[in-house]
Amino acid sequence: MIHLERSMGRIHLTLDAIHMGEDIVVCISGGDRPHLGTITAGARLEPIRTVQLQTHKEFYITEEIAVRLRRQFRGNFAICCGAHLEQITKEEITQLTELGIQLGDELIQFLKQSS
Repeated sequence: MIHLERSMGRIHLTLDAIHMGEDIVVCISGGDRPHLGTITAGARLEPIRTVQLQTHKEFYITEEIAVRLRRQFRGNFAICCGAHLEQITKEEITQLTELGIQLGDELIQFLKQSS
């Protein structure tokens, strides 16, 4: 298992990734109430597909990571994300999105180094 964390102000996110053979499942969560908000799945030569649950907007994170991951990773992948922060500001929404994408980039670098 790969475990990464990032924080900025009130925002704390964790990324946990589990290998399933040559594939990988990534879970990004945080805030006051971690949950399952968005799931994005794909593969190197397959279209990326996203399931958005209710009105969650974490697809801004999962889809960006998916685009970057498919360039570097040969297997199938699923990225799940859900982070809720009470009374979140517009600035914190931007920060949360940036932190999530940074975690994705850190995961990609880890995968490149370990292969």
